[in-house]
Amino acid sequence: MRPMLKLLTVAALGAAPAVLAADGTITGKVDVTPGKYLEETVVYLKGVKAPSGKGPESKSMDQKAMTFIPHVLVVSQGDTVKFLNHDNVVHNVYSPDNEGYNLGSFKQDEERSHKFQQEGAYTQLCSLHPEMLAYVFVAPGPYAAAVDKKGNFTIAHIPPGTYQLAVWNSHLKTPDKPVTVGSGETVTQNLALKR
Repeated sequence: MRPMLKLLTVAALGAAPAVLAADGTITGKVDVTPGKYLEETVVYLKGVKAPSGKGPESKSMDQKAMTFIPHVLVVSQGDTVKFLNHDNVVHNVYSPDNEGYNLGSFKQDEERSHKFQQEGAYTQLCSLHPEMLAYVFVAPGPYAAAVDKKGNFTIAHIPPGTYQLAVWNSHLKTPDKPVTVGSGETVTQNLALKR
């Protein structure tokens, strides 16, 4: 074996294996005052692109007992939402927000779909039943979560790095907060929104 080739072979065999960074998690609780707006809250990361190979997804929002379920649905840009009707009455789904859309009227067990291209919140309304209200929140990427009934949230599978943690609420605002997530680390961030 020639000296140069032998040197390269030894160097290649002696190299330490690359250590892959493990994804992290952000968890916490959002305190909202007044509390009636708590369930209309989403926590998300700004400026984080989806991992390579992750394409658009399809999610569902149902209509049961004259209510949109869930009340807040979080999707990513490019995702499609299937609007279902499991009530025994005709419903209509529309939103005046962003590009706006009207999916027309549809009967029990029928569905309509809409692909969401713009970031932000879309109010979901039914022109036949004005008391019905929900939201589709289109996050810039997959790192977003609606809070639960107690204000808890978890955003998982986050690549290590420093990000801006943001909150959307239907009525209240709070400044973005910088957060650093280490490899395999779970970071706790509690947030407060007040009028």
